[in-house]
Amino acid sequence: MNRKEFFQKNKNKIICFIATVVLAIVTIYAVFQGSGISRAELLQSIREASLPGIVLAAVCMLGFVYFEGEAIRVIVHHMGYPVKRSHGFVYSAADVYFSAITPSASGGQPASAYFMMKDGIPGSAVMAALLLNLVMYTLAVVTLGLLNFICAPGMFLQFGIVGRVLIICGMAALSGLAILFYMLLKKRDIVRRLMTGLAMFLWRIHCKRLAKRLVKKLNKALDEYGRCVSLIFNNKAMLIKVYVLNLLQRLSQILVTLVAFAALHGDLRTLPKLLATQIYVVLGSNCVPIPGGVGVTDYLMLNGYKQLMEKTQAYQLEILSRGLSFYVCIFVSMATVAIGYLVLRKQKKNH
Repeated sequence: MNRKEFFQKNKNKIICFIATVVLAIVTIYAVFQGSGISRAELLQSIREASLPGIVLAAVCMLGFVYFEGEAIRVIVHHMGYPVKRSHGFVYSAADVYFSAITPSASGGQPASAYFMMKDGIPGSAVMAALLLNLVMYTLAVVTLGLLNFICAPGMFLQFGIVGRVLIICGMAALSGLAILFYMLLKKRDIVRRLMTGLAMFLWRIHCKRLAKRLVKKLNKALDEYGRCVSLIFNNKAMLIKVYVLNLLQRLSQILVTLVAFAALHGDLRTLPKLLATQIYVVLGSNCVPIPGGVGVTDYLMLNGYKQLMEKTQAYQLEILSRGLSFYVCIFVSMATVAIGYLVLRKQKKNH
């Protein structure tokens, strides 16, 4: 494939990636400008942060990737497809990286599915596993959100009008998605209709050979899908374990902010309020189809942090916390995906 063909084939992905990078640069610039202090002063204060604290925050960031991979690994293992923990980490890294650079995180699940199927896991089992993990992920975030509204309603009121609207919309969107994913998991007829509709669409756009192949494999795939779903819901202990792993995944990302605050020598008595604030940030960042919630997450973080600490400290925390939990996480995930892809290519050549 020459350079021109490569760009034509991946045009939309490249445009989206460039747009994400530009949006990230604009956001970082806006944060620096809004801080009211020079970049040198802001960066110097971060350099003076506790190194062990930053290392611990980075470990929490890695936990965000690890726990998702472990959840997926547990699900497919229960279905009869054992995989190594390192492979689970690659599945999760692919989800994190491609979710961060595609609108509405639409590229994350297909990227995970690619690596899972390369490990010999059937597409129907992959679909069931990823849907279950999405259900558990959304339930985990909704659980944290509900507990936060019950235990810390005052922190919600600390946000501005726009922030509160974003948080409520995020909570509603996550609740709706949890129901939708559960319906897709339990109702095989819905999946059948979707696949049939896809086959009809392919036929209409003159991809008749592909449409015939899809219809031919549909019944067998749905039978396997039904078997996997039955296995999943017949093991409550596994469901609880996957749910807890998703809770740990989300909490590990939230802990990045708390540990970063401690590393910046913040007042530790503020940590309970900061925890509640960060959970509301997580809810609000899920309400808009922007890659990685860039801009929205930063707005909510600053909006919430300024109610708990001085303006300068709020900007320091936002830059360090967001830098570790999002930007560094993307680069780590990208490197993991690249290594995973190279290993796959090497294995293919050896065979």
